[in-house]
Amino acid sequence: MKKDVSPDSVATGDRSTVRQLLARVRAHRLQRNWSQTEMARRAGISRPSYQNFEGGFANITLANLVRILGVLGFSSRVGDLVPEVEDERTLQSAYRPSRQRARKRRTEK
Repeated sequence: MKKDVSPDSVATGDRSTVRQLLARVRAHRLQRNWSQTEMARRAGISRPSYQNFEGGFANITLANLVRILGVLGFSSRVGDLVPEVEDERTLQSAYRPSRQRARKRRTEK
């Protein structure tokens, strides 16, 4: 059974999660005694981009987030964010072959 979740609570939860992530990245940077400029240099992104990221004022690409986490030694943990799909076996699925890819969309004429 799915829980009803209002869009406002999801957005609030997302903001809280992002703030927590940014605070942790900042704490790890400061623990290493690196300036934002040094962190940006090590991650291979511009200083203003990094400052905007850490301040929570900009969206960054997943590639840049992985670079930043890599500099801090956490890139190997990125895959843990999304768990693998668990195979739920039912009687019907036991007789059906597993899907290899999505079905092609039909074009209407």
